[in-house]
Amino acid sequence: MESIPSENLRFKDWLDRQHRPASSVAKDLGVSRAVLSHILSGRNKLSLSVVQCAARAFDDFDMEYVVLGRAISQPKAQPIAHTPVSSLPVRRDGYDELILVRDGKFRVLAPE
Repeated sequence: MESIPSENLRFKDWLDRQHRPASSVAKDLGVSRAVLSHILSGRNKLSLSVVQCAARAFDDFDMEYVVLGRAISQPKAQPIAHTPVSSLPVRRDGYDELILVRDGKFRVLAPE
């Protein structure tokens, strides 16, 4: 029995993280469900055309990881500064809307 190629296993790992039926992903890739089944079982190697379709259809598809096994180096995430609620600016009538921004800052939206 032949082993499944490592790029097929990494593709399967990515597919599992989609939390969608393989038939739905196959439709988005423009391939048949059988094509995915053959890749996942190791019967066929992952093809360049499937990789290209996945890269075009899904923003989270990491071609370098799936094909070569190398993750693209991501910048380290900055720790979020935790601001105690007691130190937030408080209006007399309270907040209308508080928006937390990715960089750890916040904005308070007040009525006009």
